[in-house]
Amino acid sequence: MANKLGNQSNVKAQGNSTGYWARGITCTLWLTMSSESFGEQILYQQLCTMAFRSPMVLLGLFLLCRMLSNVQSAPIKITRETFRECRRGQWAGIPADCCPPKTIDGPIIDFSPPKLNPSKPLRVRKALQCLSGKELRTYTKKLQKGYRLMRALPDTDPRSYARQYGIHCAYATGSFIQDGSNNLTIDVHVGWYFHPWHRAYVYFHEKILQKLLNDTEFSLHYWNYDNTNSLDKNEALHDGGCYKSGLYFPPMYNDPTKATFQWNRSERAFDPKRPADLAFDGTRYNISLGPPSFPDNLTLAQIIWRNNELMHRTFLTWGNSTIAFMGKEYREGDPQALGIANGAGMQEKYSHTSMHCYVGGKMFEPKSAPEDPVFFPFHANLERLWDVWLSLGDDHRNPTSSDWLDGEFLLWDENAVMNRFRVRDFLSAEALGYTYQKANVDSWVNFDTSSPYPES
Repeated sequence: MANKLGNQSNVKAQGNSTGYWARGITCTLWLTMSSESFGEQILYQQLCTMAFRSPMVLLGLFLLCRMLSNVQSAPIKITRETFRECRRGQWAGIPADCCPPKTIDGPIIDFSPPKLNPSKPLRVRKALQCLSGKELRTYTKKLQKGYRLMRALPDTDPRSYARQYGIHCAYATGSFIQDGSNNLTIDVHVGWYFHPWHRAYVYFHEKILQKLLNDTEFSLHYWNYDNTNSLDKNEALHDGGCYKSGLYFPPMYNDPTKATFQWNRSERAFDPKRPADLAFDGTRYNISLGPPSFPDNLTLAQIIWRNNELMHRTFLTWGNSTIAFMGKEYREGDPQALGIANGAGMQEKYSHTSMHCYVGGKMFEPKSAPEDPVFFPFHANLERLWDVWLSLGDDHRNPTSSDWLDGEFLLWDENAVMNRFRVRDFLSAEALGYTYQKANVDSWVNFDTSSPYPES
């Protein structure tokens, strides 16, 4: 009798175990089908563990999944109504009055990528530190002329420099609110729109400079601050790439007699021997405490180690998934993420924020950062690094949700016409007519994070 009861108990236990697993597997399948949000899936997987124990919990989760499958999410969209309802924004408690005119004159056209001639090579954005000789002199002269002409435009012209940095301010300070909402403010930072929106912003800015210069081949070359090591002629690949360190502030932006100059920077930016320090922790970014301090007693070897380690971790360790690198999902109906630690992707959170703090002055605050022209070669490099990240592993992929791909924004083009563009329009530099000169990334991609920190 004892053996019979024992066998019955074992059969019952096995049956319960089988039931637990069946409920758990069923739960996981339902939840996978009901949500394409990574964050929701993590939450629901935790709830699934409860379903192992209770059929009633499983039934409740099934009903929850059915409700979720009927909820339609939607991308963020900027419209005429968004401009009309623009209001005073703020960043970190600091007011920002930067709304563009509330009435958009003329039509809004859908952005069309340029028609490319397949027999003609793409424009090349080059690494600034590798320009030399006549090419450097010619580029510097054109760049400074372009900004002189842009600054000379009246503020009523949306291509003027004042309006160029003003529109970034509106997109960065919650000045725009979601249509039909009273308080859901919009910010293209601290989330998954950061990279594509800024690619579009730099693209239209570059097109305006081309128009003013009457030169469709002009390119905004990039500040390759992530390249820490220079290779000699024997080490460098002979592929037209740049293998020279880009640690130092580009000198063509430091001539006080030219339109590319901004006096309101930290002293670090004016020291030609001061290398950029990327290792500032963006989660400690606090405007109420004033500009952060950077250590003054580091050797070049120590800064190179810090930069390489930071870039390696943010691109290959911490940023090894779509959400981790691109940033928090952000849809219609979602509140604006406040604070870098609350949703920024790895590049935005760390090296991006470090460089804004390092240059300092106008660059220190999102509402004023593009008032410094060095913002644009800096962000051109961030855009290039987005492409580098995509090339570094099978898990490095852009979001596939239509809520990201169909996000819609408005910016003026080189003809002062308002363009409506979607994220999916700005996924490829090549489709936009340009590419990037290859630059050395091996110094941080292949960095050994277990290597000893250099002694002072």
